Amino acid sequence: TVLRRAAAFLREDPGRARYAGLSCDQDAVALAALLDVLATEIAHLHSGMRWQAVESCRVVLGETMANPRIRRTRRR
Repeated sequence: TVLRRAAAFLREDPGRARYAGLSCDQDAVALAALLDVLATEIAHLHSGMRWQAVESCRVVLGETMANPRIRRTRRR
C-alpha cells in the first residue's frame, strides 16, 4: 500500500524528513513507525481519514494525488 511505501521511503533515509514537512530525522523515523501502524489498521479508519492518509503519503512519495481538486476534509 501507499502507506507502507511512504514508511519505507522515510526509513531508508531519514534525511528525507523535509519531504514530509518534518524538522528532523528522528521525526521521520517516528512517522514511518506511525504509518506502519496506520497501514495495519487502515480498514478501521473513517473514510475521510483514510483518504487523507493515502493522499498525504502520495505527496511524500512525489506521486500525483488521485484528484487534487477534491478536498475531503471538513471545514469549519
